[in-house]
Amino acid sequence: MMTLLKRDKADYRILITDDDDDCRIGLNDIFEPEGYTTYLASCGREAVEIAKNKILHLLILDVHMPDFSGFETFEFIKEEKKIQIPCIFVSADTSKDLKFEAIEANAYTLISKPIKKEIIKYAVEQSLEKYYWK
Repeated sequence: MMTLLKRDKADYRILITDDDDDCRIGLNDIFEPEGYTTYLASCGREAVEIAKNKILHLLILDVHMPDFSGFETFEFIKEEKKIQIPCIFVSADTSKDLKFEAIEANAYTLISKPIKKEIIKYAVEQSLEKYYWK
């Protein structure tokens, strides 16, 4: 069941998962000062563990990680949470096949690395609006 939340960024919790420390911390540095609550994971297993214990409103997942792929992580989290949760995938690989895989996974979007601040902020705001501000 989808909960309608206020448009206050402090009401939203984002899980940022990337095995690249600089990327993960860089994304955190974009969203935490905006008022979002952020959780950071360096791999898919860590992301799944966080998802078991936290309320999450949005996932930002690297596609290529050493344990679980971003797609596998997304599936595990959806199965764990038993709810539809928006997901933004990030990857240096934005091949046509990967884009189709993101569509099939029901992701909100796939953003190419290096990540532009304006693009990721826009994608986060739009995905939250689509899923929670109807």
